[in-house]
Amino acid sequence: MPPKDETIDEHKNEKATIAPPSPWSRYTLGLLVFVAGGVLMSLEIAGSRVLAPHFGSSVFVWGSLISVFLIALSVGYYLGGMLADRYSSRGLLNSVCGVVAFLIFGVALFSHFVCEWLVGLGAREQSGPLLASLLLFLPPSVGLGIVSPFAIRLATESIESVGAVAGRMYALSTVGSIVGTLATTFVLVPMIGLSAILRGLALVLLVTALVTLPAIRRGRLAVVLLVAVLLGIVGVLFPPPSQTRLALSDTLVLEVESPYHHIAVVDRPPIREGEGKLREMRFNNFVESAIEVKPPYWTKSGYTLYFHLPFLAKPEINNALFIGAGGGVGPRAFHMHDAEMRIDVVDIDPKVIEIAYSHFFLEDSPNIHTFAKDGRMFVRQAKRHYDCIVLDAFTIGGRIPFHLVTREYLQQCADKMTDGAVFVMNVHGSLEGECSQLFKSMYRTVDDVFENTYAFPLDLHERHPAKSGNIVLLATKGGERLSPDEWFRRASLFTTDAYVTQPQMEYMATDVMATAPDVSQAVLFTDDYAPIETMPYFEPSLK
Repeated sequence: MPPKDETIDEHKNEKATIAPPSPWSRYTLGLLVFVAGGVLMSLEIAGSRVLAPHFGSSVFVWGSLISVFLIALSVGYYLGGMLADRYSSRGLLNSVCGVVAFLIFGVALFSHFVCEWLVGLGAREQSGPLLASLLLFLPPSVGLGIVSPFAIRLATESIESVGAVAGRMYALSTVGSIVGTLATTFVLVPMIGLSAILRGLALVLLVTALVTLPAIRRGRLAVVLLVAVLLGIVGVLFPPPSQTRLALSDTLVLEVESPYHHIAVVDRPPIREGEGKLREMRFNNFVESAIEVKPPYWTKSGYTLYFHLPFLAKPEINNALFIGAGGGVGPRAFHMHDAEMRIDVVDIDPKVIEIAYSHFFLEDSPNIHTFAKDGRMFVRQAKRHYDCIVLDAFTIGGRIPFHLVTREYLQQCADKMTDGAVFVMNVHGSLEGECSQLFKSMYRTVDDVFENTYAFPLDLHERHPAKSGNIVLLATKGGERLSPDEWFRRASLFTTDAYVTQPQMEYMATDVMATAPDVSQAVLFTDDYAPIETMPYFEPSLK
């Protein structure tokens, strides 16, 4: 047996031994990893709010964000390991975190302009979120991905301890991510604005990078305080740009963030002489409700007039449910029609309900009951049965939440309706062509649950069949089927104290489709399969 080469063993032992970090260095390194993990996930959650005003809140937004952050982490992990082996410097790691902090601060300042630029270039609902995510979030998230592998290299004392160090650092990063996700979702978004969240993330990461520098230098605390003060001054001098698009003649009345929307109330000049000014409620620049700011506060959202059609199918409506409050236009009109009617109004966003009262003149009546709940949960838990249910709930960008379009949910609604009750739903789409998929699928699903289904495309006789617009679906639980002539006859006899006129009712009655659309190839929406977010629904170019 050849003699053992002690020189080789000594060389191996020398390579296997790494200078151990001090206890203070280990603690501060763990803190940096924890904060970086929290900032990463908080940035991803906030990213959805950055993109929503421009590209909606569809599956494409979340798919783009998740993909970009995963790409960034993969690149960051690779770069972090490579840099740590070549330049094992704590100062470099903290410098990377400092650069990331300024990149996040840049997102707070410039994200709106970047997204507007992409929209101007033609980026739309599918391509826009991916491009914006790559430009805005890829650089800072790559930097945050560098932190964990770099920290593992710095914290490792020997080859034998690599596994324990890696497990500890990734656990700290993951716990930080959990804290960041929960804090942003349940605390920060409901309480403060998006720009404040992004600037706060930048400040927290930068201060942590400065505080955890390993070398103790005189005046470090003063430097940290100076940087925090300077960032605060910049935040004051450069307030976040308004996310609401305004014409020169528009007035921004209110702009607030809620957990679900960026909400703006905008006043516009009167459309015609003698009319009051126009007031709009916008969810991330999409107009959800519009009224005339002059009693009786007539609606300027034409499709809401069609909510009176249920009175032709069932004249005696004693209990009505509105799913989706908007500006409270429909509930207010029903209350004007019959002040004794019980009206329940459900909206998932309590801020929307609050604004309906404060800025859109929804009456504070004992017969109007508002609930800040999810529409599906409310119907499932409801003890009352309704003569009329109006579904007018939309997410950002004009999409109906998928869980409110399925056969199972519509059946829940039908189970909470009286015999002969009326179900009404507002849909956006076209009658023919590619953008008709949503309308036809929705018609098929409604018709699968209710006995009689009708479609009332707004301005049926004047619009191109492939042009997108509002289509009001109306269905009855039992009862006789009404012919187009019977709809018109009943409309000619209709009277109300609300602002809809008899000629308007007659006009709306003539919009009923005489024959049902061909829905044989349409998707039946179910809880298992409801691809509503991938269906095109808007084609504005046709006349």
